[in-house]
Amino acid sequence: MHPPSALRQSPWLFENHAGLAGLAWTPLVKAPTPVQRLDRVGSTLGREIWIKRDDLTSDDYGGNKPRKLEFILGDALAKGKNTLYTGGGIGTNHGLATALYGRKLGFDVVLCLFDQPVTEHVRKCLRLYHACGAEIVPAGSLARFVLRYYLIDRVRRAGAYFVYPGGSSPVGVLGYVDAALELARQIEAGEMPLPGAIFVPAGTCGTSAGLLLGLRMAGLDTEVVGVKVASNISANPKATLNLVRGTQALMRRYDPSVPALDFRLEDVRMDLDHFGPGYGWPTDAGRAGRALMADAEGIDLDLTYTAKAFAALLDRARKAGDDRPLLFWNTFNSIDLTALARDVDYQDLPRALHRCFTCELTD
Repeated sequence: MHPPSALRQSPWLFENHAGLAGLAWTPLVKAPTPVQRLDRVGSTLGREIWIKRDDLTSDDYGGNKPRKLEFILGDALAKGKNTLYTGGGIGTNHGLATALYGRKLGFDVVLCLFDQPVTEHVRKCLRLYHACGAEIVPAGSLARFVLRYYLIDRVRRAGAYFVYPGGSSPVGVLGYVDAALELARQIEAGEMPLPGAIFVPAGTCGTSAGLLLGLRMAGLDTEVVGVKVASNISANPKATLNLVRGTQALMRRYDPSVPALDFRLEDVRMDLDHFGPGYGWPTDAGRAGRALMADAEGIDLDLTYTAKAFAALLDRARKAGDDRPLLFWNTFNSIDLTALARDVDYQDLPRALHRCFTCELTD
């Protein structure tokens, strides 16, 4: 496995469809990220299991967020915006990535946050938001977050560039259409076999939507399984389908050579069995999957997103029937930011969040 050493100069999308070069884009990702056979995991299951190492997308902050932010932040720069406004749970990885890369590119960043179960990961994220200079707006409940993000602050902060939670807008989804084309090239080059199915967390569904669209554009019939990790508000098949269709329409406005593919609700595959009690709540299956990946392969997963997706893959692998290879798309950041978080005193955070550092942890 040899991760790339430098940022790429342009997306695969621009090479495949020249008209798409009219889309704004800024380089953040080292690509292609490696594909790797998980020999030890596979031997325990009697199946061929692979991983796409998107935990290695960047030396600053890895995972799936930089791919989306290449197009989102490129668009914000092209529109001359100075402030990014986004949000999510108090442990949002998307919010952290936006704060980190936004600061790097000179933006002010505002994070509107709703409550979720408090884990050590959540505490670390809260410290990191502050370390990255983000303005933190505690919203409390999910309902209050929706009201504030989608209504109140659209008026109060009308000049900001609003980034959808998870980066899951047609502009952000372009990052994973591009990632699917990257995988298609790796398969064509013989770096891995064609997988029967790809498993990926589905929180706001942008990653799974982009992969589904991109794989079909590449002529591959691999099943994309979005593993539900968030509430029905954002994680549902209809939301995925809308993102697929919206992203395809966006691309075709720039380049009519992009194929006009027909997508229906039955094309969207979503695993509903590994969500657990709610967003951010660890599950026993997720803990077991995380332990297996760490012990067998030395790769870390998180309990909110990737461990649940890997647990779903493990369940599929244990079932008789289709024996084609399975691919786990690792969307978790592998860059250790502990030192950056350590220097932050939680009392410097908004008072409403101090309870997160005095309450009992859920993991």
